[in-house]
Amino acid sequence: MIVTVTLNPAVDRVVVLDELRLGDTNRVYDGEIDPGGKGVNVSRVLRELGGDSLATGLVAGSLGRFIEASLEKAGIAHAFIHTPGQTRQNLVIVETRCQRHTLLNEAGPETDPRYVRRVVRQLSRRIKAGDWVVLAGSVPPRIAPSVYADLIDLIHAQAAHVCLDTDGEPLAQGIRAGPELIKPNREELERLVGRPLASEAQIVDAALELHRRGVAYVVVSMGRHGTVAIGPEGTWRARPPVIETVSAVGSGDSLVAGLVLALSRGESLVEGLRLGTAAGAATAMRPGTRLARADDIVRLLPRVVVEPLYLRKAA
Repeated sequence: MIVTVTLNPAVDRVVVLDELRLGDTNRVYDGEIDPGGKGVNVSRVLRELGGDSLATGLVAGSLGRFIEASLEKAGIAHAFIHTPGQTRQNLVIVETRCQRHTLLNEAGPETDPRYVRRVVRQLSRRIKAGDWVVLAGSVPPRIAPSVYADLIDLIHAQAAHVCLDTDGEPLAQGIRAGPELIKPNREELERLVGRPLASEAQIVDAALELHRRGVAYVVVSMGRHGTVAIGPEGTWRARPPVIETVSAVGSGDSLVAGLVLALSRGESLVEGLRLGTAAGAATAMRPGTRLARADDIVRLLPRVVVEPLYLRKAA
């Protein structure tokens, strides 16, 4: 089983206009509302990939109920803990004239730590040996940045596996607990190691540092430049197919979905890279916060190139 944990989900609202004029009235001619948050997105893409998951975490208010209703409509199992307040809303402004996307992300509701303890109890009951748990996204206000490290310890006590996809201090502290898989982008990796990473070789060196510290799979996404991955099988580069990128929102979550699904099935890192890269590209082809569709993933999959970066196994 794959379980996704989203402690700070969101409702993503997209507004489409010709051009944003600051300080003036702007006419919106299109838009949509989608459930969001990294773990929620992973569950949505897993569904398109033919995989099942349980979406868990924290939701609040009417927007939280919207997320649950949207997942139910999509046939995705969920078991969220309800908290006071209101789930955050993210606004994506799409300007068609210049093909620019502007994101305005709320911090999320202040959350009492006792609700995280309820998530802990729920995970203790639901996960079993061999499961994969995806811990993804930001941490809501008042929740300690050590929360993911604590959850990783709990999950490992159940003999389950962890994918950690977050940023900043929650990522730095979470790595100390030894998740099996992390997927930072280049900027997140720079913040983690505390130095600029201007070249692919520098990215690989930084990823190797983390691999040597006990993270079995370090996967670094670089947008249209592809993905670098280090694992027990070796060091790899995945090249996405050439597409017309419409919106990159959710592409990293789609990559995570493909990686975790393949690994949960006992497949190799190479197969996970191939599936995840196709899913990420399929999401990038869609506008706003829409995620990959199964038919696009299938069509793009044969066009993904995964090649060994070094003809030796990672240390």
